[in-house]
Amino acid sequence: MKKFFHSAKSVNFSFFLGLLFSAGVVALTYWKPANIPWTLLSAVTVSAAFAIFSIIQIKLNRQLAHKVKELNERDFKLKKLGNAVTNSGSSIIITDELGNIEYANNKFVKTTGYCLTEIKGRSLDILNPKEAKSALEQQWEQELLFDGWEGDVLSCRKCGSSFWSAVSISSVCDSQGFVTNFVISCIDITELKEANSKMQIMALYDPLTGLANRRLFIDRLEQAVRAAKRDRKKIALMFLDLDQFKRINDTLGHDAGDILLTTVSNRLKECVREKDTVARLGGDEFTVLLTDVEDNLSVTPVAHQILRALKKPVKLKKHEVIVSTSIGITLAPTDGSTADSLMKNADLALYRAKEQGRDCYHFFTEELNASALRQLVLEQELRHALQYDEFTLHFQPQVNLRNEHVVSVEALLRWYHPTKGLVSPDAFIPVAEETGLIVPIGRWVLKNACMQMKMLQDLTGVDLKIAVNLSTRQFDDPDLEDTIADALCQTGLDPKWLELEVTESMLMGDIDLVIEKLKRLKATGVSITIDDFGSGYSSLSYLKKLPVDILKVDREFVRDIPEDLNDMEITSAVIAVAHKLNLKVIAEGVEDIDQRDFLMINKCDYAQGYFYSKPLPFEDLYQYLNNVKLAQTA
Repeated sequence: MKKFFHSAKSVNFSFFLGLLFSAGVVALTYWKPANIPWTLLSAVTVSAAFAIFSIIQIKLNRQLAHKVKELNERDFKLKKLGNAVTNSGSSIIITDELGNIEYANNKFVKTTGYCLTEIKGRSLDILNPKEAKSALEQQWEQELLFDGWEGDVLSCRKCGSSFWSAVSISSVCDSQGFVTNFVISCIDITELKEANSKMQIMALYDPLTGLANRRLFIDRLEQAVRAAKRDRKKIALMFLDLDQFKRINDTLGHDAGDILLTTVSNRLKECVREKDTVARLGGDEFTVLLTDVEDNLSVTPVAHQILRALKKPVKLKKHEVIVSTSIGITLAPTDGSTADSLMKNADLALYRAKEQGRDCYHFFTEELNASALRQLVLEQELRHALQYDEFTLHFQPQVNLRNEHVVSVEALLRWYHPTKGLVSPDAFIPVAEETGLIVPIGRWVLKNACMQMKMLQDLTGVDLKIAVNLSTRQFDDPDLEDTIADALCQTGLDPKWLELEVTESMLMGDIDLVIEKLKRLKATGVSITIDDFGSGYSSLSYLKKLPVDILKVDREFVRDIPEDLNDMEITSAVIAVAHKLNLKVIAEGVEDIDQRDFLMINKCDYAQGYFYSKPLPFEDLYQYLNNVKLAQTA
């Protein structure tokens, strides 16, 4: 390059020097002044020529230096670009206009295991896996080669393993706009794809059982409903709920509960076809979606098979348990044409199956829907009754069998509906319990029972206890102790005159937590009665640990005395056991003198029933106590 510029300088110098000298000679020949010597003119001519040449030479040198700088910068940029492509963190492939590989950088070689000599001149489909994992997965195709294409492509290494690439393609054109090359940039996103796949699994599948979760199940149900409409076929939806799962979970621990749920899920999958869907909605709630069913008769064998399969013993730690299930079934499009309506219908049918005694199935009917609407109306009316004070209390006396004196009364809730009249507690208490309204209603009962008992004590001068029933939701309410304390404080009733009745089944949870709660209740000064003893588990091992004062024998055992020998033996045994544990005993449902005499012979402490009095409103109770008081005085 330097030699070139040096020779260029020499040529330019000689050329311009000769030109100037020739011009000077010509000028002097024709226009030479007479008084100027030749030597002086020659010198001036040469000097002028050199000056002009110097100016021209400087300009040329600057232009040449600028060109040299541009060439050097272009060369540096090309080298830098080449190093960037070669050492890029992304895989770079350059192909000809047909997609045949001309160049691949170091990252591509490291990622795929191919060297450039192995792939040069080959088409891009050398990177395609032999077998695609899915028809939806994009592979290397000629159709991808156009400017601006971007997407995820499934690729294959030399060793045969697959990986995912995020690909972008750009084209290189010549001066006439024709494509001469394609530049392909690839980033390995396999880990990201796997992470997304795991997140999708977590979003759509239950992590414990591996079954479809609620979100995926609803999606499949909606698709099945649309397919059933299109193909004019039927589908069946089954709701399942394990019976007494909470008791197993509480007594044996959550680890045992998880083993049980996993076992149940595996057994459910064995009961249905591969094209059917089994899902876990949460807790111990499962659903089964059966496609292409004919009618109820084709679903019944599946329901029977599920009931049998789930009743097989399950080994949980050192225990072997048997768990049953209740099943609600609905069909589409017969019973409903949307996922929401079918879910509601199956839930109603499940609830009816539980009402029928559990370990059974029940199909949805329109009567169930009508019943559900009645329940909804009843719930609204209960809220209205609570707001507008439509409830009242009746009181049934409890008598000391040794002297037949009234020692306490049980407060019983009554609802006088403004249009329906007296509503049976059996009709509204379950609804109140299910909806949670039983908590504010129970708060109202507790406060009014204490207030009216305090008023009765002041009017009659007789110290009586008031017994108030607690519902399951009330017993589980963390504010129960505060509710009791507020009721006693606001009414002025001494805590020793308040008796709380809890059912036996309410105490069968975590025994340590139950004992702790009962101790806190007794710390307020009230007494505790176990209601309906004998109708539940009747666990003596639990009974001896519980801080309670009184057992109440269930009316079912008293009702058939003296005709039923078994009931007599059970009742006498309960009385004997209770006395051994220093507990008092109340027998409810006493309706005739034979029952009373049997209880007195077996040294039962107290009795309650129609033999002594039916439940009475406050005014009638006041009159009843005055009459009893006068009779005892006489």
